[in-house]
Amino acid sequence: MTEPRADGDDPQTEAQRGRGLIAGLVMVTIAAASWGTWSLFLRPTGLSAWVTSPIIFAVMGLAALPLALRGPRTRWDRTVVVLLALNTLFDALNLITFFGAIERTSVAIAVLTHYLAPILIALLAPRIDRIAAPGAGPAAVVALIGLVIVLEPWREAATGAVPGAILGALSAVCYAGNTFTVRRLAVRIGAPRAMAYHSLAAAVVLAPFALGHAGPSGSDLALLAAGAASIGAGSGILYVVGLTRIGAARAAVLTFAEPLVAVLVGALVWDEPLHAFAALGGALVLGAGIYVARKARYHHAHAVPRDDRDARVQ
Repeated sequence: MTEPRADGDDPQTEAQRGRGLIAGLVMVTIAAASWGTWSLFLRPTGLSAWVTSPIIFAVMGLAALPLALRGPRTRWDRTVVVLLALNTLFDALNLITFFGAIERTSVAIAVLTHYLAPILIALLAPRIDRIAAPGAGPAAVVALIGLVIVLEPWREAATGAVPGAILGALSAVCYAGNTFTVRRLAVRIGAPRAMAYHSLAAAVVLAPFALGHAGPSGSDLALLAAGAASIGAGSGILYVVGLTRIGAARAAVLTFAEPLVAVLVGALVWDEPLHAFAALGGALVLGAGIYVARKARYHHAHAVPRDDRDARVQ
C-alpha cells in the first residue's frame, strides 16, 4: 500500500512550481536582454533625457493601461498608495539618470556603473528584507575597483565620462530601491497595473522638466514610442512577473544580460571598442554582482512569502 504523501509533496504541485520557476527565469532574462538595446531608440533622436523620459513613461503607461483595466477591482489602502508613490519616484529617477548617462558618455560606462545596483541590493537586503547577503562587502570593494579601471583615471578622461559615470551610479541607487518596491506593489495590484499607474504618474511628474528643451520630430516620437511599448512596457511587465516568481536575488543574476547586450550594441553599432583594461574592469563589476546575487539568492528565495511567488497578470 502506498504511504500518503506529506503536505507540500504533491508531485503535480512541485511540477507546477518548477514550471513557474523556469518561466520566471526566462521572463527576466528576455526582459533584461531587451533593455540592452535602449541606446538604439535613444541616441538617434539626439534629444535630452528630460524630453525622452516623460514621453517614454507616457507611452509605457498607455500601452499597459488596457491590461490594467481588465483585472478585478483593486483594494487601495495606505500600503498600496505608499508603494505606488515610491515606485513612481524610484523609477522616474532611475530612468532620467540612466538616460542622462547614455546621453553623456559611452554605453559601456553608463551601463556598467548602472549595474552596481545588484551590489547595493545585496548590501540593503539584510535591513529591508531581513535577508543575509554573504560576501557583499568584499564584492562591493571589487566592484569599485572595477569601476575605477573602466574609467581609467590614469588616461585622459573621455568627454562626459565622469558625469556619465556619476549619473549611472545614481541610477543604480534608484534601481535598487525600485527592485524592493515594485515586487511588493505587483503582488498587491498586479504587474500591468503597477506598470501602467506608476508610468503615467512619472510622465506627469517629469513633463514640466521638458520645457525649454528641443522638442521631438515625428520620426523621433515614432522611435521612442516603439521602444517604450516594446522594451519599456512589454519587457517591464515581463520582468515584474518574473521577479515575483524567482525573487530579487536570482533576478539580479539574470539582469546582467542587459550590460552584456548593451556593450555589444555599443561596439557593433556605435563604434565603442573597449580597451583591454576597461574590459577587465567591466568583468570585475559584473563578476562581483553575479557573485553577490548567487550567494544571496538561496536566502532570499526562502524569505519570500509563499503568496508572493507569482505576480498576477491582471
